[in-house]
Amino acid sequence: MAEYQTINIEEWNRKEHFNAYRDAIKCGFSLTVKLDITQVIPFVKETGFKFYPVMIYLLSQAVNQHPAFKMSMKEGELILWDRVDPVYTVLHQDTETFSALSVPYSDSFMDFIDSYNKVLQKNENNKSFFPEQAPQNHFNISALPWIHFESFNLNIADFTDYFAPSFTFGKYQTEGSKILMPLAIQVHHAVCDGIHVAKLIDTLQQACTTIQTLK
Repeated sequence: MAEYQTINIEEWNRKEHFNAYRDAIKCGFSLTVKLDITQVIPFVKETGFKFYPVMIYLLSQAVNQHPAFKMSMKEGELILWDRVDPVYTVLHQDTETFSALSVPYSDSFMDFIDSYNKVLQKNENNKSFFPEQAPQNHFNISALPWIHFESFNLNIADFTDYFAPSFTFGKYQTEGSKILMPLAIQVHHAVCDGIHVAKLIDTLQQACTTIQTLK
């Protein structure tokens, strides 16, 4: 289990925003960006790593650098996890259903990929929605590799105190000299504003651009 610290809401600079978007005007927001993965494609081809776990690692690395995406409610208190682990979907081709798996986040790329492969192998014949219980300290990743979308939105009926962000990868395609992939992001406005999403995207884009350093 990851560790966490409790946030004193009364002394938090986002106190008014938190209370407004959690209680008075319950809302989240979503947006879609085009991620430049021009350097990621040759990296996976040269190294033999699979594209999906590489992107899960890069996104997990970025998310864990920004506190706004690591918040949760626990026993009535707002907390900040020291790390959050990705819960990601994997498709079963024969049934056209998916399972949600999770792997502990590690700064080490090779350790992360090794854990990903072990979890995948362990659950390769398990078609349950959740083969294992998702960790409390999580965020969400899904993929639509069949569709290059311009916008994507999850309609969550009630996420009053559910602060874990959700990310959806789309189908990448070549546009001019670049390879671009849509990435949809959905967050709870009580803990996250547009500036936080912008900073996260910048961090993730930088990781995609400098991915060759992972070799």
